[in-house]
Amino acid sequence: MTATDPASGRNGEDALVERFAGLGAAIVFDAMHAMGLPNGVMDTRVRHLSGAPVAGRARTVNRSTAAANARQPAFGPDLAMGTQQVIDSAQPGEILVIALGGDASGATWGANMATRAAARGAQAVVTDGAVRDIADMPAIGIAVYAQGTSPRVNFQHIVTLAIDQPVVCGGVLVAPGDIVIADHDGVIVVPAAQAREVAQRARAMHETEERMQAAIRDGAGLVEAIRQYKIR
Repeated sequence: MTATDPASGRNGEDALVERFAGLGAAIVFDAMHAMGLPNGVMDTRVRHLSGAPVAGRARTVNRSTAAANARQPAFGPDLAMGTQQVIDSAQPGEILVIALGGDASGATWGANMATRAAARGAQAVVTDGAVRDIADMPAIGIAVYAQGTSPRVNFQHIVTLAIDQPVVCGGVLVAPGDIVIADHDGVIVVPAAQAREVAQRARAMHETEERMQAAIRDGAGLVEAIRQYKIR
């Protein structure tokens, strides 16, 4: 195992990310709630569309519906291919988070982007917008968590505002390097600064729940088991 700088996580083997192995979004939420941390769960409209559960470091792209009186040059012509720049520099294990302010009127992700992201070793894309070419994603090998699908691409309707900066996606603040856990239950974001403690708490709660469920299978009542194991 190769350790990485917790602030960057720019390595295919990230010791901090590995602490979340086998932990689902639900138990991570429980841990964060028990610790009194802010809710990091994205809006339920951002949901699993394809691929396996993932945990990884966030790379961020901030996009938006274009203003009525301005297009990309007004927001930075060098950002016209900002999403592509992030994909081209993606590191193994990263999760690409594309914030669109909930605009799902057209796709912000497709097979070409996914193919390059997979070649770079990225695990997944998370967006509060829409995607297309969803049927191709399993073969490409990129997990997809998004608001929905659309064959339409908004070529002039969407602009890129920033890359590798904090964004709000699905109602949740995501900073580059934060830990993103996504599965069939949804998407949760763990701030990098608290990730080690959250993983430790979630692991302990997961093990307690496993013992409680074993007791229930052996005949214990639910009220009895909850009181015995004090899982909350």
